[in-house]
Amino acid sequence: MKYRYLLTAAVILTAGAVKAQDVPAGYPASYSKLLAEAKAEGSLRIYTNLSEDNIAPVIKAFNKAYPDIKVGSLEMGPSEAFSRYRAEVGSGVESADLLISSTIVDWMSVIKDGLLADYNSPEREKLPEWSYPHAGLYTFSADPMVTIYNKLTVPAELQVDSMEAYFANISAHPDVFSGKVGTYDGRYAFGGALNYALVERYGDKAWGWFEKAGPSIKPGGGAGGMIERTLSGELSSAYFVSGPVVFSKITDGLGDIIGWNFPKDGTVIFPRGMGITSKAAHPAAAKVFLDFLLSEAGQAAVAAGKLTPYRPGFVAEGDLSYSLDEVAKAVGGKQNLLMISYDRKMIDGNAAFSARWGAAFKM
Repeated sequence: MKYRYLLTAAVILTAGAVKAQDVPAGYPASYSKLLAEAKAEGSLRIYTNLSEDNIAPVIKAFNKAYPDIKVGSLEMGPSEAFSRYRAEVGSGVESADLLISSTIVDWMSVIKDGLLADYNSPEREKLPEWSYPHAGLYTFSADPMVTIYNKLTVPAELQVDSMEAYFANISAHPDVFSGKVGTYDGRYAFGGALNYALVERYGDKAWGWFEKAGPSIKPGGGAGGMIERTLSGELSSAYFVSGPVVFSKITDGLGDIIGWNFPKDGTVIFPRGMGITSKAAHPAAAKVFLDFLLSEAGQAAVAAGKLTPYRPGFVAEGDLSYSLDEVAKAVGGKQNLLMISYDRKMIDGNAAFSARWGAAFKM
């Protein structure tokens, strides 16, 4: 069965029939004790690399369901969220109750050091197994990476939706692409994870793509920068660009210049991790917030924040709003999604991977 939600405050408020301070449907009666404890705590603090636009709809929906729990969210770099938490806890200062970030390396380190609370959410059994990779580590959103093109400089027949064809075109059409293709730098954490996912699927074939096309590519910068450089014509194209960032730009009226697609032979999905800290000053409030986020109503709020909900059966309403199920359908099935995993081999082999990637791209 599919759940369909209009992305409006009124529907988010009523979705799941959650009334302020009621035990959500399907939860154990004992959850009322957790709600009472959360109400007594009265607040929670989040450290995240999410922008205000991304997280504000979630906080707004949560506060309508639970008005007695105030949420403070502090935006910072993906690794800074972890380093700041460690520093504050180490010096005895009250710190974050919940971390939300998209850096695999830091999550693996936090898990190793026992800095996450092992909380078993009532929503867990309704979610995909991959979304709970380690005890206490959940997934906020599962965001697709897309390929973008400047439609004024790249002929339509070269705006392909295949990674294999894409790399072949870079080599075959230097007049269009040489020195004008952007992507993340694969020697660093975020870009490395994206490239690792492609190599994990295609092995030496992917390395062959990198080695042949890499010297014509200009890695560096984030999604916003790649989009701006593609708009200006400095770049003809960019790949592994965050889909939610692209969609928000196109919604702003840039669709006449920017074209995009999900690669049908491998759309990389980056899971944004979320976990309650072991030293949380407001653990009950953090648990209630996490549970809400994972619920049907919370997933609607994630979509309202222009990120990608992944709860099975969810369909996001509105132009350029996608759930993970819809992304899978667009690429011909889940087998064509390249899900980044919390792979210890990726961490342990990072130095060798980065060196080989740098050599392929002549960096």
